[in-house]
Amino acid sequence: MRLSIVLPLLLMLALGGCGGDEKGGGSDVDVSGLKPLPKITLSYGNNSRPYMPSPGDVAQQIKLMLQSLGFEVELAKQEWASYLNEVKNGKHQMALLGWSADYPDADNFLYVLLDKDNARVGSANNISFYRDEEVHGWLMQARTSHDQEARVELYHKVQQKVFDDCPMVPLVYTQKLIAFRKGYGPLTVEPMTHPILRLVTEPKDGTLTYLRGQDSVKLDPGDVSDGESSKVIEQVFDQLTRFKPGTNDVEPSLATSWTSSADHKTWTFQIREGVKFHDGSPVNGEAVVNAFERQRDPQHPHHFDDGAWEFWQGLFGFVAKVRIGAQPMEVVFELSQPAPPFFLAQLAQFSASIPSKKALDELGKKFRVNPVGSGAFTFVSWEDDTAITLARNEDYWDGAPVLKQVIFRIATNPTVRSQRLRDQQQADIIDNIDLETVDQLEADENVTVARMPGVNVGYLSMNNLKPPFDDKRVRQAVAWSLNKARIIKLAYRGLAKSATTPVPPTLRAHHKGIQDRTRDVEKAKALLREAGYAAK
Repeated sequence: MRLSIVLPLLLMLALGGCGGDEKGGGSDVDVSGLKPLPKITLSYGNNSRPYMPSPGDVAQQIKLMLQSLGFEVELAKQEWASYLNEVKNGKHQMALLGWSADYPDADNFLYVLLDKDNARVGSANNISFYRDEEVHGWLMQARTSHDQEARVELYHKVQQKVFDDCPMVPLVYTQKLIAFRKGYGPLTVEPMTHPILRLVTEPKDGTLTYLRGQDSVKLDPGDVSDGESSKVIEQVFDQLTRFKPGTNDVEPSLATSWTSSADHKTWTFQIREGVKFHDGSPVNGEAVVNAFERQRDPQHPHHFDDGAWEFWQGLFGFVAKVRIGAQPMEVVFELSQPAPPFFLAQLAQFSASIPSKKALDELGKKFRVNPVGSGAFTFVSWEDDTAITLARNEDYWDGAPVLKQVIFRIATNPTVRSQRLRDQQQADIIDNIDLETVDQLEADENVTVARMPGVNVGYLSMNNLKPPFDDKRVRQAVAWSLNKARIIKLAYRGLAKSATTPVPPTLRAHHKGIQDRTRDVEKAKALLREAGYAAK
């Protein structure tokens, strides 16, 4: 048997070839005149996330698969905050990331992750820097239409074109999991938020320790986007609306009622009377206006010059102005286009939290580490990379919570988090669970594991502005080289589903008609040669 046949077969065995799940083989190909394949750097963060509990394992599998095409691949593991800064500034070549929904609509995936509006260097959520005008047009139509069938059709067009252009490769949809010690309850997996700790009813006057993988970045809700920060923010702040526990439905919070004009371009909210921030200042129309205008207006005194403010453009770019209405407790949103049908759900997510204007005036940028909201828990202290401590808000407008104290602690290793929960070592609840420990946790009589289908996607991003990924054929070649079934088996322990589009199947607009690629090494190599690279 010739060496040109033996080596591909050995490599295929090393990748765990699964018969019909992938195609491969070797042949002698003339690559004279073609450029050598460039070295590829695949970056990933050191933090486990719901969509990617073991990013290093995923990266290792993708490295092996790309090597089978002839790429030299370097893996670059980075500290989480530094990693987010790198990818948002477009400094990466390839990167592993994912997205968990802020509101239950396909827009939150397609517009945020793939629209040109969100491909701004420095604050990008579209870290592939895909800037297709046709996709942008469809997304703008879907954002302003209140015809649900028409919106679904537009989102299907976007998903098909994204699949064809391959700016990124959706890898998996995962379950959402939390585990907690029995004796704390009720604790449930929330579709749109982190566990709602104000609803815990036992133990009375107890302390709950939330053991997580990384520290928060900062606690200014308008100028942060990471999940570790939002876990804390959701306990300290209120929003105008909130999600009903366990559902995607919206209910009143700081706003008691609202109306909209016939053209959906003017919305008026009545603010709840008698609510106070943790510093004693009143929650009123002025504070609500300040919360949104500081994000919208670069000249606002609380729009700090070193902030990214990335969620504003991604979620609220259609807001032209927020002002006080006819009464001090009335707030008016003036929009540049009709509000999308998910506007009220957007107002329920953490970046729409209402901070104390008094505290912002007094603290300035120090507010980031000394947050003041009106939520069920007040901020007490923050020890970097160690603990964030919150205390019960005795005067909470919706009733003081039962828990006296909440402490967010850190254990970067997910296996350690699971063990500490079982051993009751400063751990009462964990998330981003090590999938290898799920069976052990479920077998422990002192632990409850709660799970539900996630509204998330884990994906491989390719920076479309950087060679070789500025060529669609190279991106398609990468997609054809991947064996998602193997990634799920080895990096997710089988506890995930293969992703075909960025929109998870838990959302109505998910395009079920797209048939995913299955690993085909020869097709991938042919695409690379067509793009001018010497894939052998």
